[in-house]
Amino acid sequence: MAECVFDASFIGYANGPLDESVAAQKRAPRELLATIEKVIAGRDRLRCNPKLIEEYDKLTKVRHNDLIVLFIALLDSEQTTKLKSNALRRQDNARAEECGWPQHDRYVLAAAVCGTDVTIHVTEPRLGRCSRKVWRIFRIRVNFVPYQAAA
Repeated sequence: MAECVFDASFIGYANGPLDESVAAQKRAPRELLATIEKVIAGRDRLRCNPKLIEEYDKLTKVRHNDLIVLFIALLDSEQTTKLKSNALRRQDNARAEECGWPQHDRYVLAAAVCGTDVTIHVTEPRLGRCSRKVWRIFRIRVNFVPYQAAA
């Protein structure tokens, strides 16, 4: 089964109302929700570490849609691989540097390393630009979904 990691901003942006009557800039984007649905449906296995869980909780204190409620519940299920460490190993840190992966987001990459057929889902352009190098060096896919919250 394929595995995946979600950058916290991906989950934060998906935590919008599903109601069509809500202004478009506040509504949760469909592409983000469809990606999360695959994990909830059991087609992909979620990987996370303590720092990601902390970030998910911080960004979803108020849960605006049922999909996010299910995603947070999934964190405590057998369907999630929970890692103990937020850090990359020394040699992986050097490889992450080579990829251009930002230091402040290394915990996201750490959750993906050593997984099976892993995809990291991101909304940040800087992380998306690393996708080819991350694939070449780690054999981890980076799925960049361009999304910026409305101001």
